[in-house]
Amino acid sequence: MNNSLTNDFEKFIKSISLNDTLIDDIISKHNSLSEMIINNPPTGYKIYKKRLSGSYAKHIVLNETDKTKKPDVDMILIIETDEEDIFTISNDFLEYLKDKKGKVVVEVRQQSNSIGILYKNIDVDIVLAKIDDKNDENKIRIVSTKNNSWIPSNCLKQIEFMKEQSKRYAFDYRGLMKLFKYLNKERLNNSLKSYTLEMLIHKCVPAPKVGQRIFQIFVDTLDNITKIDDISQIKDCCDNNKLGYDIKDALIFQSFKNEISCICECAKAALNGDRKKWEEIFGDKFPIQPQEKVENNNIYDKSQTPWCYE
Repeated sequence: MNNSLTNDFEKFIKSISLNDTLIDDIISKHNSLSEMIINNPPTGYKIYKKRLSGSYAKHIVLNETDKTKKPDVDMILIIETDEEDIFTISNDFLEYLKDKKGKVVVEVRQQSNSIGILYKNIDVDIVLAKIDDKNDENKIRIVSTKNNSWIPSNCLKQIEFMKEQSKRYAFDYRGLMKLFKYLNKERLNNSLKSYTLEMLIHKCVPAPKVGQRIFQIFVDTLDNITKIDDISQIKDCCDNNKLGYDIKDALIFQSFKNEISCICECAKAALNGDRKKWEEIFGDKFPIQPQEKVENNNIYDKSQTPWCYE
């Protein structure tokens, strides 16, 4: 039986993506929680808008392979209030959510930049924010009890940027991001923070052109990462004047890049016909590849090599 490399990548990306059952459960809990807060907010507050944020909103979340860990879901509540004091706002919502705590909720707790609602199978982080610019509703500032300040954030703009990127490219752009998130989380010792990794991929993905295939773009993106001289070259995708990395990642970036260089060489060999290298890169979750090396790279994605099953 024959199968194409494009199909193998699609199959692998599906296998590492969040399963539909958990997605439905997350949507249900999010809708129930947000409906309660919007219809009956804490005294003195109005909810202007609620948005999912992070990997869920960008549709790049992965299945959690560590069964002891629960997926985190970020929810942003854009509030309307005259109150400006960080701790007052945080405490008002913390006490409100504790008072409303249902049987399905294990714990409600204050966190650095959010209020955590812990369920048995997922954790929801509620981020409180205000619109920072009336002419741009995606420009917000969030409550940070860690820094005792309002922090300007492009998190909503980054969601829109991911949507636009997905439209610009003919291949599965979000799938490409998942491939790198999987490598970063499961295969690399020096893993970057999610924000840094996303900004890095946005920077290093090749420009759109006709005929791009996801495995070719994956290799080209790896190669572009190896050419970055310093982490300071990574900028926020929505503001080139803003750093696009977590400051902690500056300490490990060179080691991370060394690991990426090794993967890049392996991926180039895979692209040149040694398909077994894909299994070496992604591990045993990747579909089993043929032993025979592909000789004619011009038709590499056509089904010209034997397809193997265990």
